[in-house]
Amino acid sequence: MKRALAISYGALLLLFCLSTTALAQSDSLQQADDTKKKVLPHKNPADTVATIEADTMSKVRRRSPKRAALLAAVLPGAGQIYNKKYWKLPLVYGALGTAGFLYFNNRYWYQQYRTAYINDLEEENPASQYALQGISTNQLRDAADASRRNMEYAMIGFALGYALQILDATVDAHLFYFDVSDDLSLNWSPSMMPSPMGRPQQGLALNLTF
Repeated sequence: MKRALAISYGALLLLFCLSTTALAQSDSLQQADDTKKKVLPHKNPADTVATIEADTMSKVRRRSPKRAALLAAVLPGAGQIYNKKYWKLPLVYGALGTAGFLYFNNRYWYQQYRTAYINDLEEENPASQYALQGISTNQLRDAADASRRNMEYAMIGFALGYALQILDATVDAHLFYFDVSDDLSLNWSPSMMPSPMGRPQQGLALNLTF
């Protein structure tokens, strides 16, 4: 009787140990699966990976060419600021400022020469300061024409500069995330080159890396 009880207790103890070991192994496998899911994201379903990539790309702040062009059209240089190309601002304002100065300067002298020319055509009018300096009406007319021509050139230059800065902002927005490698280089090294005589001759080889 005692022997049977001992065997029963031993069997129960063995079953308890086996069940505990099985549960421990099950927990270990579950933890391993969770770790693999965290360490190996490419094991996720395709739609999950696509969603993660879409969310990542949406967080990247892109540059809109349309917005850059609109900003540059409203205010010169605003497109360059939007594209973070601050070093181009002196070029933009320098070109437009020079064209604007030339326009107003030639406009002023055009009006001065034109008024003096019209005044000196009438003999009863008092002589202008230019007539007192010995400048004839023909010379005044030529000076007025030259000033008007320069004024028109300045207007064209201002319009071209305005259009170019809009184009520059648009192109910069298109190429804002363009991968430009810093490895672009041109190296030279001595080399042996074939000759018509059949003997190799020393030469210079140029290697372009990009």
